[in-house]
Amino acid sequence: MEFTAPLATFIKPLQNICSIAGTASTNDDITQNVVLTVKSNTLTLRATNYRIELSYSVPVSATSEGEILVSASKLRETLSKLPQSSLVSFNCPEDEDELNSDLTLATGQTTFKIRTRSADTFPDFEAAHEEVEQVLAIEQSKLRRIIEGSIFCISQEEFREYLRGMRLEIEGDNLTVFTSDGHRMAMIETTLSRPLRDAYGVTLIRPCAAELYKILDNSEDIIELSFTKNTVTTVCNGFKLSSKLLICNFPNVRGVLPREIKTTIPVNRTELKAEISKVAVLSSKRINGVNLVFDDGFLHLRSENSEHEIATSQMAINYQGSSVDVTLNASYVNEVLSVMSSEQVIFNFSQPLINAMITPADEGPDSKLHTRYIISRVVV
Repeated sequence: MEFTAPLATFIKPLQNICSIAGTASTNDDITQNVVLTVKSNTLTLRATNYRIELSYSVPVSATSEGEILVSASKLRETLSKLPQSSLVSFNCPEDEDELNSDLTLATGQTTFKIRTRSADTFPDFEAAHEEVEQVLAIEQSKLRRIIEGSIFCISQEEFREYLRGMRLEIEGDNLTVFTSDGHRMAMIETTLSRPLRDAYGVTLIRPCAAELYKILDNSEDIIELSFTKNTVTTVCNGFKLSSKLLICNFPNVRGVLPREIKTTIPVNRTELKAEISKVAVLSSKRINGVNLVFDDGFLHLRSENSEHEIATSQMAINYQGSSVDVTLNASYVNEVLSVMSSEQVIFNFSQPLINAMITPADEGPDSKLHTRYIISRVVV
């Protein structure tokens, strides 16, 4: 196998590919390698960690074809030391009598030699052998905003596997996305580019959503997600991503939504985030709670820790009505505020006061998204 390629054409995709390569404790785990395949003047880089497979194809100038395995960490580290303007030559001579040989990387005065392995035993992802059940079509920019606005609510606790994913529920052309860790929830509604004939529900694992976010761009181009019984596959911007799905019953999180809103209070998002950050400095590290009292014309903020240290602050708000007293986790509120773009956000409360629902005051006529966040009240 021998070819040359400008480093700038594949160095960033290579970082994505290498980031999902296996991280097993033994050096012999084959998934710690990247597959390099050269065919018809095209280089394909491919890696897997058994849950996700990611590949990227780029045109190259090839003298001979072939396929080899290279250590993901060594390939990434060596190429990252070179200027992105470099034209890199790759040369791995065929030797049918040897399972291992050297891959030579050369540019200018610099040469690296890296040991390789045969690609024959590299695992195939199961998605290629299953029948496609549904195909979802959606704009890239829209899906990217959905992931950005909801992935932080996915649970990372090992014992609640059913919350460790991003739930997609489709009815016609209506898509609703849910993420929750049991203490907070994101719910984002939008429309698909093409309706589905039947109602459909599926749950992406968190790493799949994270990798999908990386390969999407902000264009209006349509991306198709093909679902089998156990996997999802998509081709996007030169990448091909395949991932296992989260196969378990997702809870009925719609029941968390307030049935009737009694109080709505507009608040400046940027100012509130800054005030919460200040007051939370002295909050209890266990619950990180900040007490919010919405009163006539003012929002009063207060935190206290186990040593009875106290922080207080207040900010002016456009509200006249009955006092609303609620304690929320400061980090949860600020994470929600960070992903919202509307300068004014609305705090929505029902009775009895179990949680707070935060919505943007104006998602804009072109946003095409309807966003709601639920944060459970902290009981002190």
